[in-house]
Amino acid sequence: MKLKTKKTLGKTGLQVPPIIFGTSALGNLYNELSHEVKLEIVSECIGNVQEPVVFDSAGKYGAGLALEMLGNCLHELNIPKTDVIISNKLGWQRIPLITDEPTFEKGVWKNLKHDAKQTISYHGILKCWEQGNELLGSRYFPQLLSVHDPDEYIARATSADERKSLYNDIIEAYKALSDLKTEGKISNLEKAKKKP
Repeated sequence: MKLKTKKTLGKTGLQVPPIIFGTSALGNLYNELSHEVKLEIVSECIGNVQEPVVFDSAGKYGAGLALEMLGNCLHELNIPKTDVIISNKLGWQRIPLITDEPTFEKGVWKNLKHDAKQTISYHGILKCWEQGNELLGSRYFPQLLSVHDPDEYIARATSADERKSLYNDIIEAYKALSDLKTEGKISNLEKAKKKP
């Protein structure tokens, strides 16, 4: 029996269940799961909550692997895009892996083929948004966006001037989110239902 309870999420107008599913396991957090197991995880999430089912992901999770696998699994299961809400935390961008293991969160992610770098700025957030959409595939897109790890970003400052510069990058990152919303590039659920 599917969980049917729903609540309105803030001022978004989106009706969401009380359970939101994380996707870090799809990005090989702590161990590498087979494609079949990842597909089964997504299938069980869909099968146990009334639509729309909410998935939380990020470009940092497996250097984008979680987003890629979520899109692939949803497509393979032929889940209508209106049956899911995807939250994507922006601020980490997939880059080529040129070392033996990824340079971020060493020892945490297993058997990755890419690395990730933190890119918090106006243009960095836009790049992360575009890359996240590409990783999800042409059929699925995020309805919810946020900035990932701004506290970690500013904590690396070694001087007052650097802290001020990093803080400005964070402000610009949030401006990018605001502009995406104002420009209608982040579709809400109602708009998604009208799209072919």
